[in-house]
Amino acid sequence: MEHLVVQIAAATNMRTLYPANHPRVRETVDRVIKALKQALEERESDSLTFLIVGEDLVVDDQPLRKGSLSQAQFVEALKRRGIERLTLAAGLTQEEMIQFIDAAATGQAPKSSAHIVLGRVRVTIDKESEGGQEEEKKHEELSTEQLERVREAFGRFRSERKLPLNQIQELVWSFIDSLSHTTRAMLPLAKLKEHDEYTFVHSVNVSLLVLVQARSFGIQGAMLHSFGMAGLLHDIGKLMVPLSVLNKSGALEPEEWNLMKTHSEQGAWFLSEIEETSSLPVLVAYEHHLRYDGKPNYPLLRSPRMPNLASRMTAVADAYDAMSTVRPYQQPMMRATAIDILKRRSETFYDPLLTANFLRLIGESDV
Repeated sequence: MEHLVVQIAAATNMRTLYPANHPRVRETVDRVIKALKQALEERESDSLTFLIVGEDLVVDDQPLRKGSLSQAQFVEALKRRGIERLTLAAGLTQEEMIQFIDAAATGQAPKSSAHIVLGRVRVTIDKESEGGQEEEKKHEELSTEQLERVREAFGRFRSERKLPLNQIQELVWSFIDSLSHTTRAMLPLAKLKEHDEYTFVHSVNVSLLVLVQARSFGIQGAMLHSFGMAGLLHDIGKLMVPLSVLNKSGALEPEEWNLMKTHSEQGAWFLSEIEETSSLPVLVAYEHHLRYDGKPNYPLLRSPRMPNLASRMTAVADAYDAMSTVRPYQQPMMRATAIDILKRRSETFYDPLLTANFLRLIGESDV
């Protein structure tokens, strides 16, 4: 059953990257049909039904074991479409499945067909307890003061080489709190994009984009916070690069480009020396420019490896925001152009599953 979920997620991702009639899309859809046939034979049934109950995925009254990214992505994708019950029946055709994943991948509402039945689950929920109401009252929106304090700290970093880690941690918790109420809180600092504060605004945007990605895979709590911290601090090494290089309006000379590339290692070294810093921001600062396919980029590695999950999420967010932002040396690209570049570089620079998921997320949020 888990194999079937993986194949559905893979087909949806492939449709996000390629047109519905592309051979690779049809190939992954055929794998879904094959996996469904095997699952039905094992269960000696002519259909199976997925139910979304809270954060859990239930199949014919049996909850599936958690832990798979594909499973979490599958659950979130169905929930975003308002689908709480999905029944797949024997005889499912390629065209039916293509129509289903086409809608799921492009932000439309999938429709039932002869062998795909969609619906909702009715659950009776008890009235909120007084304790829950108190927690709701304690909710605090992201404040301008928090942003200003951290922005000022980024500005002083060049001279003081200090970071108010407690304030940064509080800011990330506020991001998480805001995003839990609405994903349209993404990129609240777009209006602040100016040359002299590019690194700060870009870092905040990347943190938000990483948090949204991580949440879509079911990552929560302290781990989600670590992902957000990693996104916020991924480019801290750029504040050690001379402003003459960082803000140069023309193309960088070879020696200047070599200096710029040191920001990954410099950022990782700096963060590793702060006792309160967890390991994930250090790793992401170092890895966020490594390629998904292991081919050389920077920093150069003795033994090629795939970057960790948070680094791969950060790489996608970093590239998208960088292409969409006014920078000293270039004007922002059109949104469609930035998306096209992400698609073309998936499977080489960027993780294709994460890229597809990211494109669906920003498509729905209309960023």
